[in-house]
Amino acid sequence: MTIFLRNYSIFLIFLSFFGCSTSKQLTNYYTEDKAVNLFAFVGKKIAVKAFDPNAAQIVEKNYDSITGETLIKKSYIMDHAYRCKYVIIKNVFNNPKLDTIDFVAYDHYGSPSFAEFETVLLYVSKSAKGNDYFQQKYQFDYLEKNSDGIFYGYSNTRKVSKKRILFKKNRMASIEELFKNKKEEVFQSLFVN
Repeated sequence: MTIFLRNYSIFLIFLSFFGCSTSKQLTNYYTEDKAVNLFAFVGKKIAVKAFDPNAAQIVEKNYDSITGETLIKKSYIMDHAYRCKYVIIKNVFNNPKLDTIDFVAYDHYGSPSFAEFETVLLYVSKSAKGNDYFQQKYQFDYLEKNSDGIFYGYSNTRKVSKKRILFKKNRMASIEELFKNKKEEVFQSLFVN
């Protein structure tokens, strides 16, 4: 019985030592680079509503100087479209200077996956005209909050086989780590110096 208690005590000390170091790694994080058209923030869902992106068709007429005909060019969006409204809980990269943000999300497969979760790390950019925001397609991280009130997500390992790429959630990751992974893997072209 004494051996059991001694081993159990060592186990508890070991567990508390590593438990404390995990919470220290999950810190608040913010960085800025105004030259990059990207905003990353922890957001809480207010509304995600579908709309028809082809309701207001933009028709462009061009005159063909060779044939003399008028050419009509129509665009058609094949994605499902959503107007989204989120409360910005914490800015992670760049600050849009808003408490709530309205943006548009497009998803080829239906409802966007981030809408399933209450709190997420979202990545949005401003439109070319600079008056609207849009979600960087399919880019988000699901978040939870630890007992200290700090948000964290899960880091995925990527395993490439001959037929496909498999992702496996394997460990807790800080907001900083999640953002840096997206920056290096997905948004490389935005951060070219």
